[in-house]
Amino acid sequence: MAELGPGGGGGGYKGGSDDSSFQAAVEVFAKLKDLNCPFLDGLYITEPKTIQELLCSPSKYRLEILEWICTRVCPSWLDRFSLLKGASAEVKIQAEMVKLGHELMLCGLDDQELLKGRACAQKQLHFMDQLLDVVRSLSVGDSSCPSTEERFEDTREKTEGLLGELFSSPCLQMLLRPECEPWPLDVQPLLDKQSNNRQEASPSVKSEEEKVAELARQLQESASKLQALQCFAQQGAAVGSAHASTLDQKLRLVTSDFHQLVVAFLQVYDGELGEYCQRPGPYLHPCGPIVQAVYQTLMSCSQLLKAAVEVTSTSAKAMQMANQQQDEQICWGNNSSVMSLATKIEELTQQYKTFSDCLHKGPQ
Repeated sequence: MAELGPGGGGGGYKGGSDDSSFQAAVEVFAKLKDLNCPFLDGLYITEPKTIQELLCSPSKYRLEILEWICTRVCPSWLDRFSLLKGASAEVKIQAEMVKLGHELMLCGLDDQELLKGRACAQKQLHFMDQLLDVVRSLSVGDSSCPSTEERFEDTREKTEGLLGELFSSPCLQMLLRPECEPWPLDVQPLLDKQSNNRQEASPSVKSEEEKVAELARQLQESASKLQALQCFAQQGAAVGSAHASTLDQKLRLVTSDFHQLVVAFLQVYDGELGEYCQRPGPYLHPCGPIVQAVYQTLMSCSQLLKAAVEVTSTSAKAMQMANQQQDEQICWGNNSSVMSLATKIEELTQQYKTFSDCLHKGPQ
């Protein structure tokens, strides 16, 4: 028998030691026996761990079982495997098996570790289980599907029976020689009402047909958009898969650094910060609110004093400017002499008095 165990392919599967993976391995092994896998003839193992190592560890025996499953899924691939009979296991996996799994939408084109037996055991067993389900469905379909001659004979018998029933039926004679009998008077109004209802319903039928046509057009547009999005997602997945391993390594590194920082902080907290963090809170004196109220009052008084100083300074400046303007000599016109504001006001007052006296003396 071909070599078994994890040492057959240079690196074994990852994980797969829990009860669920053991149960999955037993189920896959039972399906292989039900399908009469020729590579299980004479092999008697019942230990779940041994079955899991047989199905999930890299080995020539496991590769032969996968080849047999692939040829059962697609018999035309038997010729392709025969051409690669002397090739290495990696060539077979890259050339045919991964391609078949991708066409069946069970794995990606870069899932070579899955077929080499180096991926997670649960993932490998799930992949084999899906392939075996495809084989069983094809076997059931082939056994229940009749041959072409049987289908032709069955169709001929059904057609002859249908034609015999048609020609022997009295309804055929009525169809060939119809007799138009007058309707009773009480039935005629009902027939007229039905014909009117059909005529009234015809516009609604047309509107329904238009709705159906519009919905069909929207469905076609949605399908085309969905297809475009699917193509875009596949392209994005193809680009992102190249960086998947790098991102995984970076995430592991960041998680490890964070774990080390947390451990270091816990050590410092237990050794140096613990005694400070366990001290009681500070004592707050009850006079605190009174002091705060006094402080706010003093701040308000200080602001009022500043405002009073500003008002006093502004008033002094205004008086100084007024006095300067009164004493300043200004020319009040082209023909006037230079004089101060007070002298000009006194001159205007005298002119007003003289003008008023002239107005009072004039009528006399």
